[in-house]
Amino acid sequence: MNDIIFVRYIFFLCIRLHSGLLSSIVNLNEGCENMSIAWLLNDPVNSYLYYLAGTTEKVLVAAPHHAPLDVSTLPCASHPTADENTGWIAYELASRLNCSCLIAGNYFLDPNKYKTSDYFKKIEAVQPEILIEIHGHGSVSATFDIEISCGSREKSPLSQRMATQLATAFSNHPGLRYYTISGDFDQIHLRATKSLTINTNEWTAYHIELPFQLRKDPLQYKIMCDQLKNIILEMVSG
Repeated sequence: MNDIIFVRYIFFLCIRLHSGLLSSIVNLNEGCENMSIAWLLNDPVNSYLYYLAGTTEKVLVAAPHHAPLDVSTLPCASHPTADENTGWIAYELASRLNCSCLIAGNYFLDPNKYKTSDYFKKIEAVQPEILIEIHGHGSVSATFDIEISCGSREKSPLSQRMATQLATAFSNHPGLRYYTISGDFDQIHLRATKSLTINTNEWTAYHIELPFQLRKDPLQYKIMCDQLKNIILEMVSG
């Protein structure tokens, strides 16, 4: 998977339709693949778990609460609010990193809260060194525009370093420089303390909460993905 798109992959795709569970492995050419990804990520109704293998599994980028723009709710009582457009951002970032990508779309349960979920089990099977989870917030609940957490006060130095690096990168872009960013566990509101995919010693996990304004603007989130790519590559090489 290069910066544009890898010509052929194998997909692991589970689509839970109202009539039951459809599970398949698909090997697609580039044109069909692009169409299928767009079809999936823009689907406003069906629940699915989508996995795309990259050329490296050191990093896995995931979005557990994706729904398309203008679909604000999920069919999940414990997490009824959708993180609109986060699946597209996860896919864009994974494409830049040539790494694997996992997206739960319109999902019927809160998949990062249960070790028995298909979502958690897939991460466990991949065993990445670094997990990047993309989330979205509605601004009123967050203290900062972008909040990054590794799930605990003990791991706060890791999230603070990423936040500082991202803020420095944003300062060079007029459209992004005004976003406030923090990874300080004691200052942020969205700490991901109940997320089992974040609070684990099986991999190093980063929970990144993004505001709607950034998530809805392809120009802004693609620039952000470019900057996150550089930060994550530095982490992996270090």
